[in-house]
Amino acid sequence: MVMHKAINQPARAKVLFVEDEEALSDIYATKLSMEGYDVFTAKDGVEGMDLALHDNPDLILLDVILPKKDGFEVLAEIKKNQNLKAIPVLMLSNLGQDYEVKRGMKLGALKFLIKSDFTPSQVTKEVNEIIKSNKK
Repeated sequence: MVMHKAINQPARAKVLFVEDEEALSDIYATKLSMEGYDVFTAKDGVEGMDLALHDNPDLILLDVILPKKDGFEVLAEIKKNQNLKAIPVLMLSNLGQDYEVKRGMKLGALKFLIKSDFTPSQVTKEVNEIIKSNKK
């Protein structure tokens, strides 16, 4: 995927969204793009890891239940990688058991959001706050 920027336009923050539900992925990609982010999407954990390595996103939204490699495995790999470990990761999942949330946080997620508790607008607000705090 090639992203194009207008000449003399400031670089837009890049968000990688790793989600296997295509409809949900499209909703979030559209919402985040409208907020001014360059959005890259991956449909499984392997593709998500490849895009993280290749595109160096400013933030990663990561589902837990994914084909090929689950979100916990991807998160562990990201946090072990010298080039990626500083990237904030927001877990966004239908899973919400206490032990799952604790596992995500222990592996290095900045936040663990349960999909049913947050609208795309609320998730976008979380993304905005994290991106702004990291640019300071």
